[in-house]
Amino acid sequence: MGGAGNFELLKQALASLGPQPTAKAAGVKTSNDEAKLLAAAFEKVAERYLSDAFAGEFDKLISEYRVMLRENLAKADDAPLRAALNRARLQERILASTQMAEQAEACELLGLSGANPSATMRRKEDRHELLRFTVDGRAVYPLLQFDVEGRRIYPAMSHIIAAKPAEWSDFRLLHWLTREHLDFDDTPGAALGSDPEAVIAAFERETEPAVHG
Repeated sequence: MGGAGNFELLKQALASLGPQPTAKAAGVKTSNDEAKLLAAAFEKVAERYLSDAFAGEFDKLISEYRVMLRENLAKADDAPLRAALNRARLQERILASTQMAEQAEACELLGLSGANPSATMRRKEDRHELLRFTVDGRAVYPLLQFDVEGRRIYPAMSHIIAAKPAEWSDFRLLHWLTREHLDFDDTPGAALGSDPEAVIAAFERETEPAVHG
C-alpha cells in the first residue's frame, strides 16, 4: 500500500475511534480507553506503512547477503580453487619481481637482427635455450639468462632446461633461479655467468628424486 492509502487508513481509524458526540459534547474529554485505542490505531498504521515501504529493500538485502555467504563458503571449502589462486598469485609476484626483456630487446641484447624478432626468438625457444613467459599478451624473457657482455644466452640455461623434471613448470624453475641459495652468495641466476657448473650441479641436487629406505 502506498503513502496515500496509508493516510486514508489513518483518517478512517481516527474517525472510527475518536470521541463520539453526546449530549455533553462540548465539555467531554476522550476517555483513557479511547486514547489507548487511538494509540493502537496509530501503531497499526505505522507498522503497515513501514512494512510496505521497506519490505522490498529488506528482502533484497537478505538475498544479496545469502548469495555472498554461499560464495564465501564455497571459496573457503574449495581447496583446489585456493591452491590454484595461490599458485597464480605466486606466479604474478615472481614475474613482477624479475627483470624482463621483450622480443625486440632480446634480439638487440644478442646482437641479432630485429627485422622479425618473434621468429628469431621462437627458434631459440624451440631449441630450449632459454625461458619464455607471457606478460600482458607479450612474450618476455628473464634478463638473468642473457650474457650482456658476450651477447649470448648463458650456455648453462640450456643444460638446466634439459635437466628440468617433467613436474617442474617454467615458473618453478624461474623461482628457483631467483631465490637465494646456500651454495651461492646470491641467487643461482646471478651465478650463471660466474659459476655455471656450480649452478647446474645445485639444480641437479635440487631435482634428484628423494631416496627412501
